[in-house]
Amino acid sequence: MGSIFGLRGVFSIQGPRSIYVYSLFIGLLSGFGAYGFNWVLTWTESFTFGSLMGYNPGIPSGDMHFHSIGNVVSISPFWILFLPAIGGLFVGIITSFFCAEAQGGGTDSLIYSFHFKEGKIQAKVPFYKALATILTLGSGGSGGKEGPTAQIGAGVGSSLAGFLGAGARARRTLMLAGTAGGLGAIFRAPLGGAITAVEMVYQEDIESDSLVPCILSSVTAYLTYTSIAGSGSIFSVQEYSLNDYRHIPLYIVLGLLCYVVGFFFVKVYHLVQDIFSKLPLPNFLKPAFGGLIVGCIALLFPEVLGSGFGLIQRMINGEVLESTSFSFSGPFFLLAVALFKIFSTSVTVGSGSSGGLLGPSFAIGGMLGAFVGAMAQTLFPELGIIIFPFLLVGMGSFFAGVARAPIAGMVMVCDMIGSYELLPPLMIVSVIAVVLSHKFSIYRNQIKNRFLSPSHHWDMNQDIMDRIRITDHFSEFRKYAMVSEHVSLTELQSNAPGIQASDFILIGSGEEYKGIVSLRKNRILPEFEEDLKNLITCGEIVQDVPSVNRNDTLGKALQILLEYDVDKLAIVEDGKCLGYLRYIDLFNAYQNEVKNKQRKSV
Repeated sequence: MGSIFGLRGVFSIQGPRSIYVYSLFIGLLSGFGAYGFNWVLTWTESFTFGSLMGYNPGIPSGDMHFHSIGNVVSISPFWILFLPAIGGLFVGIITSFFCAEAQGGGTDSLIYSFHFKEGKIQAKVPFYKALATILTLGSGGSGGKEGPTAQIGAGVGSSLAGFLGAGARARRTLMLAGTAGGLGAIFRAPLGGAITAVEMVYQEDIESDSLVPCILSSVTAYLTYTSIAGSGSIFSVQEYSLNDYRHIPLYIVLGLLCYVVGFFFVKVYHLVQDIFSKLPLPNFLKPAFGGLIVGCIALLFPEVLGSGFGLIQRMINGEVLESTSFSFSGPFFLLAVALFKIFSTSVTVGSGSSGGLLGPSFAIGGMLGAFVGAMAQTLFPELGIIIFPFLLVGMGSFFAGVARAPIAGMVMVCDMIGSYELLPPLMIVSVIAVVLSHKFSIYRNQIKNRFLSPSHHWDMNQDIMDRIRITDHFSEFRKYAMVSEHVSLTELQSNAPGIQASDFILIGSGEEYKGIVSLRKNRILPEFEEDLKNLITCGEIVQDVPSVNRNDTLGKALQILLEYDVDKLAIVEDGKCLGYLRYIDLFNAYQNEVKNKQRKSV
């Protein structure tokens, strides 16, 4: 019986290995969640695009498992104009009255949660985010699928961390692991999903502490998703390699173009966000108004509707895109689609509808790459230019520039096509775009690096902590929260309020250190206290947490506290426990050390 009510202690996060195991579990759930979302969205689009609007945007090879758009009626200007507004109205009702966090791109809110909310996400957010995105994209809004799938995974990770009573550090890691799982599944990008998750939170850094959990989650989500939806990459691409180095100057031109258009995209998107935030309309009507604007754009360029991935697959297949509305084709048609996609995406997401920015960034970059390739075909026929490599390189490079994520942009595209043959030109173009784009980002909540993030605000001064020995500041240690291993859990729960502690140092009969018992992770519910009285001892649920001695540093002590998610640490010498130190004791010692150094420098 004791083992039953100690389950939370058994399953609590007790170090990196626990994080790895839970990352696999999060990846599994993220994969199922991404599949369910994509299934509902694809069926919705098959009705709205095929039966109402009469426009077939195409479908990427990786989504062929799902129901594609079948019989398409003739183009309906009425539905193209008004359906995005109808979808926006429903989204506005959801975000205004049920879940405000469901609006916008989703990724920016995840970044904000990581830095400023300790990775906390309300449990309702993934559901409403998925529903709002289905309404947005299903009605023709311009956005990506990654927002809700990332939110689903991140919500699973955050909720699981909350259930396990994990600390802020573990919660942030599990949240990012869930984000990676959602991205890895929906884009069929096991490594790209992980890299994107750890790179998107900073402008010039990566969250290296979460890299392994993110890889585990993303790979698991990918395997789960493809085991149901079929194996293969999201795009089907013929074999290609860069064997004509005369093409390299053209890729350099593409990098410069990605920078210029990326700067324009970021400025337009942020401007639209600011305009809609100040617009004198009720909040629930703003997405509908934005949808009406998108409908007006789509009357001229229905190619801007949806994610744009279907158009990319059609061009990869060698199809020459022509305007659906009027006789217009060629390189400048592709450039026009890219520019109007910028406006439609900015208005869709900036007005408060729900959709990701990563997918449209790929679509815009793909059109820019196709524009450069098509122009090169016309101007330099002797070079034997093939358009689709430029299209794919433009996808990754444009996203790398606007999101300040160079590695993610390269790896994500390679994963999405199932080949790394395009990695050399991707590296060239992505580096150009990122280096030139160092002063702007599509994500407003990105922070420059980990040392400026509240989530790592002690890392910057870790060198100081590592130089301070415990004996330099402490000669005596607290003993109030030290209990015998033979004390029952019910007795400890009864005495805890008087001691004002939740974590307790456990000692044996000879005052030897046994470990730590945390009432945050092990607690008998009041209705079972009488039945289980004196049946479960603290020694049966003890957590094995390393101790330190007086000659160890504050840095080592802090590392143990963070890694094992406890609020106090045992000080042991000659086999006996002398007492313990708390978080606040370490911070006070650090502050005193800093003050002493400041006085000496005056």
